[in-house]
Amino acid sequence: MLLCLGLACVIAGAQETVESVRRQIKAVEAETAREKSLHDAEKKRHAEFVEVGRKKVQAISSQTKFITAEIDSLKAELKHISDARQKTMGSIKWFESRKAKYNESLALVIDSLVPVFESDFPYRNDEVVSSVKEIADQLHKGVIEADDALNRTLEVFYDRIRLGYTTEVWKGFLLVDARNVPGTYLRYGAVASVFVGNDGNDVLWLSRTEDGGYVWKNVSDDLAMRAALKDVMKVAEGKTAPKLVTIPVALPKEAK
Repeated sequence: MLLCLGLACVIAGAQETVESVRRQIKAVEAETAREKSLHDAEKKRHAEFVEVGRKKVQAISSQTKFITAEIDSLKAELKHISDARQKTMGSIKWFESRKAKYNESLALVIDSLVPVFESDFPYRNDEVVSSVKEIADQLHKGVIEADDALNRTLEVFYDRIRLGYTTEVWKGFLLVDARNVPGTYLRYGAVASVFVGNDGNDVLWLSRTEDGGYVWKNVSDDLAMRAALKDVMKVAEGKTAPKLVTIPVALPKEAK
């Protein structure tokens, strides 16, 4: 009986050992399966990571090629703009040089008009000459543009032309034989001018000289001319009824 009990104990221990081994084997297999599953998952993630990286590298490569092409295009465009700018700057410099030469030439032409206006019909000549000199000086210094200078010069001409269509009477003084005589002036357009002193003793009219200038000619000793010019002044001042009168006109030498 003791022998049977000992055998039973041995058999029971053997069975427990087999079950323990089987449990350990299953545990190892389960752990191995889990490790394999983790390894497969990690391998899959690694493959996905590699694929994503490859796609990113391709995308970056494509973007790099596109950006490089854009940079090359921009460089070409920049060179074109730079060339166009240099050409434009060259044109501007040429134009500015031509403009400066034109302005200088125009200033000289305008300034050359001074003697013309100085020898013109003697009425506010100093104002006209001063205006013309100022225009030429401002153009020479670049204060005004050529078109402005030209327009202002033409306006001076227009004023002198309009002078020929007007008549004016005003009070003033005239130097007669070193005497500053007060009296009345009559200007008829830009062809005739008469002066009659306040006391009626001095009567003069504007005549031309041999050299083309103007001079006041005293007619106080010419009774007929004296009376005629006094009559002209009375009509001009409205002191007598309107009527036709004779006015002496100063003609240039070549027109006589």
